[in-house]
Amino acid sequence: MAYDSATIKLRSGESHRNFPWNDQSVLEPQFQSPYSTEAVLTMIKDGTYPSKFATFLRTQTQVDEEFGVVSNKSKHIRMKGHEENLSCTLLFQKELTPSDVGKLNRLVIPKIHAVTYFPNVFGIAEAKNNEMDVDIEVVFYDKLMRSWNFRYCYWNSSQSYVFTRGWNRFVKDKKLRAKDIIAFYVCEPINLRRGEESFSLIDVIYYNEDHEKKQCFEEKEDAKKALGNMLSSSDEVEEKDEGQETKDIKDFDALHSPNNSAQKGLRLFGVCIS
Repeated sequence: MAYDSATIKLRSGESHRNFPWNDQSVLEPQFQSPYSTEAVLTMIKDGTYPSKFATFLRTQTQVDEEFGVVSNKSKHIRMKGHEENLSCTLLFQKELTPSDVGKLNRLVIPKIHAVTYFPNVFGIAEAKNNEMDVDIEVVFYDKLMRSWNFRYCYWNSSQSYVFTRGWNRFVKDKKLRAKDIIAFYVCEPINLRRGEESFSLIDVIYYNEDHEKKQCFEEKEDAKKALGNMLSSSDEVEEKDEGQETKDIKDFDALHSPNNSAQKGLRLFGVCIS
């Protein structure tokens, strides 16, 4: 790891690495940029590099309070056909609904993301003074570097932004279901060279139903144990307070006697329960 950190400064990160790039190491060049080569090597030698880099990561990761989103969205992704990883910036994610993967053959893009990251199809329709749906073609790649072409349009009838043609094929190929998450990125090689271009990436995060069932089962088992402990505790209390129990029975009998004018109810451990 020390060698990998040093080679970023000494050789611009283009030499052999002992460990592949990851979400943290991809930020090391940015961390090292204010320091001289001598300063970076000194930190590595005296062992202060990891702690200072960890501090840098904490200060770089800031939470957007308005949307609850982490502002540092850089992710390191290795894709087929690329010898080095790609630096990919997350644009947005969406959890798929039953209608997104159903017979409607369309994906609804939330308006806030559509107007921020995708071409302005609504503006095109307004410019043409056209009440008909305006569509364009957008291209994304997956991690296998296969291209996916989607018809992207604005529906005047429902005032929504959608993927139509091409989406159904993507759903079937990826075997998507409701609660799966699709993520949209813009990617570029770490060491961008002349002639290379950034591109758009679409990725899938599959919903782990088995994990949720296991978690639900564990929660139920914990609840059963807690209930069992509570009942056991109650049994111990009852054994210790047999005299109190006898008193409660007498209170109950007195409460329901014809001569009693008090409030009707059940007294348990001296407390009246209506």
